[in-house]
Amino acid sequence: MEEMRRGVPTWQEELASLMDGGLQYDDGSPIGQDSRSGFESPVDGSGSGSESTESLKDQVTGFMKSWGEMLMDLAVGCKDVVQQTLVSEDSVVVRKLRKPAAKLSFLNEYLPEDRDPAHAWPVIFFVFLIALAGVGPVCS
Repeated sequence: MEEMRRGVPTWQEELASLMDGGLQYDDGSPIGQDSRSGFESPVDGSGSGSESTESLKDQVTGFMKSWGEMLMDLAVGCKDVVQQTLVSEDSVVVRKLRKPAAKLSFLNEYLPEDRDPAHAWPVIFFVFLIALAGVGPVCS
């Protein structure tokens, strides 16, 4: 594995090379150095101690963790948008489905008392679809 990585710098080495003078603040001080106090930041690229190398497995693991976190944030944002636009009381979907759902409200009498119809009917509908899909090939 180390033979494959020969010559490829780790992200710490790349960051250190940028801080050695590649990027600077407006006041002319390098990014790796705090302009207010004169102390250097922990990642200064000086290479004190033994040189640490980051394996490909560590890089892939870090990438996958960060990718998963970003995906979770995206999913939370999409869920919020759907709740605010489709599920709210004044949305077009709810207004159009309110009248047909009111005509079928007599079916709620057949549900157990402790079940919420908003949760029970989608389950019943999807179980019916799965059963219908299973019976469909047998009948034809």
